[in-house]
Amino acid sequence: MIEPRIYRAAFVPALLALVLTMFSFESRPRPLPQGLAADVLFDGRQAAQLAAGIAEDQPDRRAGRRGDLATAALVAERFRQRGFRVERQRFTHADHDLENVIARRAGRLRSQIVIVAARDAAVMPDGPGSASDTAALLQFARVFQGRSARKTLVLASVDGSTLGEVGTARLVDELGPRNLIDAVLVVSEMGSRPRHGSFVQAWATDPRRAGIGLVRTVAESIRQELDQPVGGTGFLGQLARLSLPIGIGPQGVLLEEGFDSVRISGSGDLPPAGGGPVEAIDEDRLGTLGRATLRTVTAIDQDGRPAHGPESYLLVVSQVLPGWVLALLAGALLLPVLVASVDAFARARRRELPVVPWLRWVGAWTAPFLAGYALAEVLALTGATPTPPPAPVPPAELPLDGPALAVLGGVAATMVLAFAAARLLAARPDRSLNTPVEPGAGVALALTLSVAALLLWLVNPYAGLLAAPAAHLWMLCVLTRPVPRRRIRAAMVAIGVLPPLLVAIYYLAALSMNPLEGAWYLLMLVTGHSVGLATTLVACLMLAVLCGTIEIAARVPDEPGPERPEPGPPMYGPGAHAGRGALGGTESALRW
Repeated sequence: MIEPRIYRAAFVPALLALVLTMFSFESRPRPLPQGLAADVLFDGRQAAQLAAGIAEDQPDRRAGRRGDLATAALVAERFRQRGFRVERQRFTHADHDLENVIARRAGRLRSQIVIVAARDAAVMPDGPGSASDTAALLQFARVFQGRSARKTLVLASVDGSTLGEVGTARLVDELGPRNLIDAVLVVSEMGSRPRHGSFVQAWATDPRRAGIGLVRTVAESIRQELDQPVGGTGFLGQLARLSLPIGIGPQGVLLEEGFDSVRISGSGDLPPAGGGPVEAIDEDRLGTLGRATLRTVTAIDQDGRPAHGPESYLLVVSQVLPGWVLALLAGALLLPVLVASVDAFARARRRELPVVPWLRWVGAWTAPFLAGYALAEVLALTGATPTPPPAPVPPAELPLDGPALAVLGGVAATMVLAFAAARLLAARPDRSLNTPVEPGAGVALALTLSVAALLLWLVNPYAGLLAAPAAHLWMLCVLTRPVPRRRIRAAMVAIGVLPPLLVAIYYLAALSMNPLEGAWYLLMLVTGHSVGLATTLVACLMLAVLCGTIEIAARVPDEPGPERPEPGPPMYGPGAHAGRGALGGTESALRW
């Protein structure tokens, strides 16, 4: 059903986009020059003692609890003693009374540098985590008490981080115009020992990333204190995080709101396991990251806003590849799939092959995924599941317990029943729709695939880029005539699944989850709308196309190859030698 010349011609824009990509690498913006050596300013031992006092006096600092609010009052009082103007922002979320404490110290300029630390804790007493972060914030207030600054300094102790960064979302309304915020530094797990990932977390809940200049400035500040390079994320890891953005931490919310923000995390991607006893506070780590934060603040205060670079990008060795180039490349790679699918549909119409009825068959594969999503949303709205966080949280805060397993089981059962009902309804007018072996089924599936891939590209160009191999291979699998052998079809389906499978494996490893925990965590992200509605619907359509491709690949029989003719009598004589006159001759020759 595919016209090879049209399919090949549609690759011309992709070749041009590839050439453009090769010449679109840029140099990285430089980090800001390092300022003061902050060894004498931030005392790690004093901060550790203060963190231990907070954890021992108020061990239960879960969001909205008495210990959380008592710590807020302590922080507000200490800020006032250091000469800051204090604002207490009170709000309610999920029946929790929460409070942000915001302190300002005016500088000579209106530009602001913001330092954010979460105050609430998911576990008790969480000494290396929120207790150390709060202590570090109070130490910053002590350091800046008697120091003049060019820019306004804002210190924010936010609440509700364990509920989905709701305090950070409320803080956004109080920060003022975005063009006056030079940088937002989030301090996280300051007293923890490293667990996994980089000290610098700069991922958002969408494909945007923190500015390269800010990331490099923070990394250089940490390197100056640690005397060793600060690790980052490799090329494939960056592509995985951009294709499925899960920005855990306050910086994810801030980046989505348009603020240039990074999170300085002592434990990397995730908080350390366990309850975080006071004895687990790492005094050296707390001092090192506290001084690195002060170095960054001083550099930004002295030299201005760090250069951002592209809004979305990939780092390749020491070069920057802008996101718009990859978006263009992904769109150009998906164009041949659309062209070939539309051409196949036109050919099917000219041959009067039924195509539209097979769209009901595609719809029957889409129904179970939509039904599962609808049930998950209903369960979340009725309170049958834990309240989904509005922003990504560490997976440990959404444990896979008995009720969670029941929800997953209910969703799976609903999907099976929805598929059976949809298949029955789709095939009622025409029983042949139960066996998609006709060419019209492949044409309908290819059209759906091309539309779904383009929609995915519009929602997230990086996800569209990863979907390009599947779009081409699955289209060829269902449209190629003569039909490829089953083993080849199975390989084409598997290779198309490989990129998203690698993304899933990457996140399971990065977030320390098994597949069942990963399914539950993804369900919470979907119902909490950290994964957007458009992305979810397109994903349901792509999963339906995958199932349809597998069914066609399994049901369509292999076409028999060309028959070989029966062997006749040998042309040559014994020993493969043609004897004299064996090939015939003239009449004169026969006389001899």
